[in-house]
Amino acid sequence: MLTISITMRSFAVYRANLPIVIPLLVVCMMIAGLIPMAAARGKLHIPGYVGMAMLAFTVGLLFGKLAGFRRFVGSVVGPILSIIFFLLIAVAVGSILALFFYRDPPVT
Repeated sequence: MLTISITMRSFAVYRANLPIVIPLLVVCMMIAGLIPMAAARGKLHIPGYVGMAMLAFTVGLLFGKLAGFRRFVGSVVGPILSIIFFLLIAVAVGSILALFFYRDPPVT
């Protein structure tokens, strides 16, 4: 029982900044949902979605690493880099999901 209260108290120290987290969650879910919807309509080709996923994942990890540097943690740049990280990871997840929903474009 004692260990549970200690861990719960340690989580209370790191509170979420809800005015940033809630809109970021909504935008990330929209990005991750709109990309597979475009793939279902045949807007891009499979190599395009794979390239977009790889590029977004690589650049996103770079921005995530930069956001963790001691120089940026206490400044305004840290949260901005973190937001860019989450948006790029949402693009990567949406692009991977797009591979499952892809359909060839209709021939006209």
